[in-house]
Amino acid sequence: MLLKRLNENPLLTPDDLAPTRDDLEVLCTLNPAAVRHGDEIILLVRVGERARVEEGCVSYVYFDEETGRVKIARIAKDDPNLDTSDTRKYMYRRRMVLSSMSHLRIARSTDGANFTFDPKPAIFPSTPYEAFGCEDARITRIDGRYLITYTAVSQHGVTVALASTEDFVHFEKHGLIFPPFQKDVCIFPEKIGGMYVCRHRPFKSQYNLASIWTAYSSDLECWGRHEMTLAPMAGTWMSDRIGCGAPPIRTDKGWLELFHAKDKDGCYRLGAMLSDLENPQRVIACSKQPIFEPQAEYELSGIYNNCVFHNGLIADADGTLTVYYGAADRICAAAVTTIEEMLTAVVGGQ
Repeated sequence: MLLKRLNENPLLTPDDLAPTRDDLEVLCTLNPAAVRHGDEIILLVRVGERARVEEGCVSYVYFDEETGRVKIARIAKDDPNLDTSDTRKYMYRRRMVLSSMSHLRIARSTDGANFTFDPKPAIFPSTPYEAFGCEDARITRIDGRYLITYTAVSQHGVTVALASTEDFVHFEKHGLIFPPFQKDVCIFPEKIGGMYVCRHRPFKSQYNLASIWTAYSSDLECWGRHEMTLAPMAGTWMSDRIGCGAPPIRTDKGWLELFHAKDKDGCYRLGAMLSDLENPQRVIACSKQPIFEPQAEYELSGIYNNCVFHNGLIADADGTLTVYYGAADRICAAAVTTIEEMLTAVVGGQ
């Protein structure tokens, strides 16, 4: 593999913070966005919480719009309308409910390896479109502020919301920017042709593969000029679905970016691609083989086994890339490579 895991891995685990309430427990700390802010490395970590186990039933946590509070609902295990075959979610009366509810929490570091969580959530469910959680953020610095895209999950569907901050202390929500069903949105770090640009990923259906798309906006609210950019490839390590990672990095050869891909057996790996600087919907090259795949025990076994999922990285002036990722849907870890190594992997047909 082209990325070297940090010796400090795992960096953040569920044991590193207390739940937001006594009747909840922290299930996972995963899929961090990453950015450098002043002297700090900031991770915006997805923190999943679930209700404490109660005999004879399963539980789900949700934000209740009417009361403005988080509530716990319980369903008897012998209820014939309940399907618990997937431990991450339940099907009840033909509707999906999640076994945990996520929020986004800041973790801070001065060395990029040893992190401490802030005591309170940064972005927490507060709207009916976030009733089942706020997940998997990406962070982009542009126009003098930090833009945060994240997945909003509710009974209305899975979609993407936008927030912003200038200091990683105060956060402002701007609402949904895509309708269901969407996820994996990252915004480019600069405008192209006077327009904001993003990657997004519509859900898989009988008509389309779960592919990376590109879209443009003049105001960050209304997105158009959608172009299918990179699709799964049958019979390969990226045969089932793909989605973007952290915001792209400008290089002399094009926009360099990492992405995640899932194969037919459910294994998540990372790849890299290069796209045109002026027309980023045009892919110049893509790594033929994965640049990173599950090998460490904490990547092979967890809530979702055989999984590395990336949506945050730090690019240093010397070309070093520190890739922050979720492992087995349970913990945060990191690995190091360089821009040059990634370009070689992409252009050289790795």
